[in-house]
Amino acid sequence: MEPDERLERELKKGYESSFCPGDSAIKDGKIGGVVKIGGKFFDAHMDEITALLENVAERARKRNIASRIVKTEKLGNGLVVETTDEHLAEKIGKEIHKAFKGDLEIRWQEKDRFVRVSWKRD
Repeated sequence: MEPDERLERELKKGYESSFCPGDSAIKDGKIGGVVKIGGKFFDAHMDEITALLENVAERARKRNIASRIVKTEKLGNGLVVETTDEHLAEKIGKEIHKAFKGDLEIRWQEKDRFVRVSWKRD
């Protein structure tokens, strides 16, 4: 085997076995925050709120590659969003509140390493 081929093979092996921090957090099930979005207003404006949510997440990912949405689940007349980063969850709540008003509650837990965010508007 040529030295260049050996080097290329080793580089590929290292590349294939590594994950970015966001992928690793998702794989390991690390949840830094949970955002609950609900209320009658959400039903009528789900597409707008979801678009805002995606924009906030994309901007956050550009600043911090580990900052990701892990899962988004529709429950009843609301949405539950899990994030890898507690600051992303807080930012989502604040941006939704800024754009649509309503009631926002942010509760930090576990020595500020986990946050629960709740936004509602009827």
